[in-house]
Amino acid sequence: MPSKTQYTVDDSEKWFSIEGSPELRYGRDELLSSESTDITFHQPWYPLGYTEVNFLSREEFSTLRNGLTECIKRIVEEECKIRTNEFSLTRYHEVIVNDADHLRIVRRTRDLFPNDFGFRINDLIPRFENILGFKLTDFNPLDQKQVHIIVRINRPLSNDYNPPHKDIYEGYDNKSYIPRFVNFWIPIAGVNEKSNLPLVPRSHLINESQILRTFEGGIIQGNKYRVRMIKSWSGNRSLERSTVSYGQVLIFSSHLIRGLACNENTDKTRVALEFRLFKS
Repeated sequence: MPSKTQYTVDDSEKWFSIEGSPELRYGRDELLSSESTDITFHQPWYPLGYTEVNFLSREEFSTLRNGLTECIKRIVEEECKIRTNEFSLTRYHEVIVNDADHLRIVRRTRDLFPNDFGFRINDLIPRFENILGFKLTDFNPLDQKQVHIIVRINRPLSNDYNPPHKDIYEGYDNKSYIPRFVNFWIPIAGVNEKSNLPLVPRSHLINESQILRTFEGGIIQGNKYRVRMIKSWSGNRSLERSTVSYGQVLIFSSHLIRGLACNENTDKTRVALEFRLFKS
């Protein structure tokens, strides 16, 4: 297997190490996104696979960002014993200056629940319901377990990102089960044209026989991931950064390919909030 692979993000060619990655192979001749497996199927934006929607006023967004700042500051203090009176999300990398401390933080921030935030984070769910037109829940109907909320923290010029992937693959590969949830990605800090989330429009409509991927996690830039790494789709390796901005939410099908959210800013940590919610 080649030790490197090339992707294009917004017409910029980038090379990534995949040394040590599991075997890559094509899937079966099937389309996994359908009316029965994808709860975004009847949305007007389904053919594209995602949408960007205004949902918070400037004041509401400020309240959300301030609440999340206090949440991350508390985790930094608890995990790294660092005290800072003027903590800023975009300057996170100036406080957490090594990978070991950062890993301690993200072990917490990728597995949060409403009670961890110190403010009413679940008040956002009715707004998502109004956008989609149906009720949502953060409990997985398969096992009735509450699904965590993720705070994505991506330091400048770092490897703090996933490879191209689909969220559905782990359940499908391990249990032949396709989880029926939708993703909500909210930019909080340091999000711009150099750090926004890359997507592959309409990739949820690509037959699995055209997708070259791993089936047991993935390795990119020396980092190991549970998500299955996708190397190419219909012979393509190009992604487009979202243009979602503050006060908006990016909503996308869990069948959509996305990843490689490289933060190319030199002086800003990028922070985003991610929900995965099921149809109630």
